[in-house]
Amino acid sequence: MRVVRSKDLIVERLGELGISLPEAPQPLGAYLPVVESGSTLYVSMQGPLKDGKSPWSGLLGREVSIEQGRDAARQCVLNSLAQIQRHQGGFQRIAAIARLDGYVACTEDFFAHPAVLDGASDLIATLFGSQAGHARSVCGVRNLPGNVPVALMLTIALRSRASRVRDQ
Repeated sequence: MRVVRSKDLIVERLGELGISLPEAPQPLGAYLPVVESGSTLYVSMQGPLKDGKSPWSGLLGREVSIEQGRDAARQCVLNSLAQIQRHQGGFQRIAAIARLDGYVACTEDFFAHPAVLDGASDLIATLFGSQAGHARSVCGVRNLPGNVPVALMLTIALRSRASRVRDQ
């Protein structure tokens, strides 16, 4: 028996799309960015940081448009993937994206939360295909750390480490 490392299809898809993962952002407090428990990976809340700051700030419905919110949600996914890559060394153990919890900082009369979070869900579907179907929650909040407009958390179902070993 020998260890065979399969291709990392997510890295390939990112390359095909011309997307480079950012450096995984540092936690903004006393917590771990990723926790693995059994066959589940929990990614702490990620904001839309690029190079340590967010290109978007403020509230949806006031300073931030729906399309900007969608872009921010996509950046949150990329930061989550950067955290996973740093923790796991790649994406080969991901069996499924199980859950996405999203937070949209918005005015009290903004109700297009799902449209904003679709930016994240659409990118996940593009990258993960059949592994992308996830449960999702989204809520509007008054503000988020750093005045970012969107933040999200992912819960990932993992394959066992032994599933990367095949008889040859």
